[in-house]
Amino acid sequence: MSSLSVWVDESEKGDILVVAGVLAAWDAVPRVVENWRTLKASLGLPPEAEIKWNLPSGHPTRQALDRGGRTTRDLCIEATDFVAGQNDLSCIAIVMLDQRNIPFWREWLWSKASVRDFYCEGLKYLIQRVAEEVVEVGHQACVVVCDTPELGTKPFESGTIKRGIGAMESTYAKWYQSGVGVGPGKQYHEGPLADIGFHPSVLIGDATYHDMLQIADVVAGVTREWVDAVRANRVGSWEVDRLKGISVRFRRRHGNPEFFGDGFVLWPRQEQLWIALQQSVR
Repeated sequence: MSSLSVWVDESEKGDILVVAGVLAAWDAVPRVVENWRTLKASLGLPPEAEIKWNLPSGHPTRQALDRGGRTTRDLCIEATDFVAGQNDLSCIAIVMLDQRNIPFWREWLWSKASVRDFYCEGLKYLIQRVAEEVVEVGHQACVVVCDTPELGTKPFESGTIKRGIGAMESTYAKWYQSGVGVGPGKQYHEGPLADIGFHPSVLIGDATYHDMLQIADVVAGVTREWVDAVRANRVGSWEVDRLKGISVRFRRRHGNPEFFGDGFVLWPRQEQLWIALQQSVR
């Protein structure tokens, strides 16, 4: 029986937060990393180079691409083609939309209010689906590795919002002991994560140095740009085409239709946008 690894990164833009996870059996990770580094070599990059969906100007990887006559778009195309072609991977992307009156929140409730307030809630929906995957496939163990989510230094809680140092870790600890709720299959698994072999805590990594977290960054980034493009009625954009390509990797055991509601979640649900997103990838 195999163990599952889940590699989590997030991407934020305006009122959109994407919490994305890349799932792979532990014994497949070295093979995926080797293939990812082969991709870097094909772009003229060293094996330790950091790949991100958005590379700021001055970033060493962007400079290396420039020297080789390549662009960041070239990188994004190659990276998403890679994800689409990796049978060892599956993906889950949770999109959280902030519908609050942010100026009011920042003045009266929480000066640092942003869509990042919903990171832990987005991670919950992701872990629900991972727990379901563990039970349905029969994995004997599961480890979740997150890129540092940067939830700030000051604690803040309000309803499902939990921010500050240790917010993610303490939230996961509750799921480990008490459960995280059922996923879209509605029957697996609502008990404690401890009962199905989850590691007692989330592990924290850094995409600067870990290839699997770089892949999760690409999934989060392209998902964010896809949602943003469809909302802006730019359904013919290259970002939509990129998402359509990697959609074959999104979990779809209980989607309706396909990966919608399973490998891809939009919260809160906006029916017009939900339909437009489905139409964009047909």
